[in-house]
Amino acid sequence: MAGLLAVNGLRAQTNQNLRKPDYLTFQTGAIVDRYNSLGIRTFFEYQKDLKGNWQYGISYEHSRHFGFFASDHPDAFETNLSLLSLNGYYKINLIRERLFWTAGLGIGGVHAYGDTNDKIGATINASFTLNIRLTKKIYFESSPLIVLLPSNRIYFSTMNNEHYDNFFALSFFPFGVKVKL
Repeated sequence: MAGLLAVNGLRAQTNQNLRKPDYLTFQTGAIVDRYNSLGIRTFFEYQKDLKGNWQYGISYEHSRHFGFFASDHPDAFETNLSLLSLNGYYKINLIRERLFWTAGLGIGGVHAYGDTNDKIGATINASFTLNIRLTKKIYFESSPLIVLLPSNRIYFSTMNNEHYDNFFALSFFPFGVKVKL
């Protein structure tokens, strides 16, 4: 009887160790969109490890307009954005679990709104993010090549708005933290 309890106890510990980690991410920075609007970016994501180096995530991103990216653009719109996405990622380890990139693709929706426009559309996104482990459970996140490419995520939609065909948005100087739950 004692032997069965010991084997059952070992099996329970093994199952707990097999649980794949999950993460909560927060990022900020700026975002530039197709309508020449520059905004402050707030990004939240829940991520979960799958098999191997694969992950999935559910993200929400919001931006609040605070200026224009190129002030001489004749048809600029003051635009706020809300973006909801389901994402898939692949981890590219440079130093296993200490320094790695995540490359991802996602689908979702965008709501672009402001004083003169209010549009909703489907969107796709691509991302490439650098992760640096600071402690056992906290990672720093940023653009993959900060000097050469100060962005880690781009969105695209076929949504049209007055003088603009299609929609895109690009994060600009992103930084944040990822917490292992």
